[in-house]
Amino acid sequence: MLRPFLTFLAASVAAPVMAQGPAIPNGQSTDCLLRVNPTPSSWIIKGHDPFSGTIPEGTFGVTFINEGGAECRFTPRFELNPPPFGLSKGTGRPVAYSLVNLTDTRDVTPRAGRSVAFASQSEMELKPRESRSILYKLVADPAHISGSGTFTQDVTLEAQDKQFRSLGGAPLVLGLNVLPSARIGLSGTYTMNDGQAFVNLGELKEGVAPLLLNLLVSSTGDYDILVSSANSGQLRLGSSQWSVPYSIAIGGTGVNLAGPRTVSGTSKSRRPGLIRDALPIDFIIGDVSKKRAGVYSDVISVTVTAR
Repeated sequence: MLRPFLTFLAASVAAPVMAQGPAIPNGQSTDCLLRVNPTPSSWIIKGHDPFSGTIPEGTFGVTFINEGGAECRFTPRFELNPPPFGLSKGTGRPVAYSLVNLTDTRDVTPRAGRSVAFASQSEMELKPRESRSILYKLVADPAHISGSGTFTQDVTLEAQDKQFRSLGGAPLVLGLNVLPSARIGLSGTYTMNDGQAFVNLGELKEGVAPLLLNLLVSSTGDYDILVSSANSGQLRLGSSQWSVPYSIAIGGTGVNLAGPRTVSGTSKSRRPGLIRDALPIDFIIGDVSKKRAGVYSDVISVTVTAR
């Protein structure tokens, strides 16, 4: 009676070994094993000039690779890490943006913390060892740009199944690089002649010329104004030696035109957004006594540089 009992035990122990089946070649998993490979790992819109009139946007790709032995069925979704929503450089208001899946033109922007799940949205299907690439367009809102620098947001791109379980994912940095930029213009009493602004000072009298003229400055931040005079601060009568000395003031800051001079500008308004200043330009006329009659003139060059 003892031997049959021992034989029965040996058969019971051997049974699980027989159930393992043949070995899987090359160590391949029998599950869905998904790898998410963004290209590049940082999606940065580079070198945007906020005064160019263009929309800041860029197109980026991601490849989904099934490295397992079973089919993968999933939907790509973006999640903030962490909230709140918006591209930021740590200070100032964030820059709003949108993300669009160019395969089906679906908006996948994680405005509420994650991409919205649509009932009609079809799943991606990847067979074992199959891969597929998707292009996304990142578009930043130019109206929300408040200065120069790099504005970013950390997100995670996840492949989720119908139960919102993650089958794989990858961290991403979304961003916008804004160049330091500035523009200038004029408002007030002037005319244009061959692409140059012509300012008529009227009859020359010593003192401040009765003229309304503003230098309009648009900038991504504090700025410097470089002023130079072709005649080194002299209104000259044609090619003669007759001249009248003068200087100018921009935004209340006097400028000696004997050589190139820089006026450091700081925005008069610190409201959120790009700087837009209107700086009065005053012309201060020197001694005009015993001067020959005629038309006296000079050419002033004004440039602005954002810091």
